[in-house]
Amino acid sequence: MVHARSGAPGELGALENLCNSARLLRTEDALITPASTAAWLREHGLELGEPNREEHELLLAFRETVRDHLAGADPAASAAPLNRFAESTVAGVRWSDSGEPEVPPKKPGGVEGYVASLLGILFTAGLLGELERLKVCRNPDCRYVFYDRSPGRNSVWCSMDICGARHKMRTYRSRHARP
Repeated sequence: MVHARSGAPGELGALENLCNSARLLRTEDALITPASTAAWLREHGLELGEPNREEHELLLAFRETVRDHLAGADPAASAAPLNRFAESTVAGVRWSDSGEPEVPPKKPGGVEGYVASLLGILFTAGLLGELERLKVCRNPDCRYVFYDRSPGRNSVWCSMDICGARHKMRTYRSRHARP
């Protein structure tokens, strides 16, 4: 399955890449083991070494929390886990010497530093209104994360050829099913 959508712009691409490290329709997960996680991180320009068990579990839990947050079904349900991630990985908001706001990690480098940097991207994009374009496919079997470039910001499927077509076919069949 190839998604025709172009990736999210700028730093949002890092969030999109992490979420899509698991392709649920294909039952593929690039982060299935600490070794595969290290390989995935290297492929994405991050030399963090092989994560230990706790770091691996942290990254997997963070990925699914972000995906749930982007799906937006229950914002209160994703706020508590995001706050726990922030408490454990982010030192606090401050401004750099050049006057730019930053969300620094408690521990620079490593998986915790990576999670902290992604939390900073998530936080900043939310403040700027950019996060509303990063969406999760409505197909519960897919949940692929994509950047919605439509003018109305109303895309709901990762691909009309894949998930959209499946939904249309299911709807058609349910309307025309014999009693």
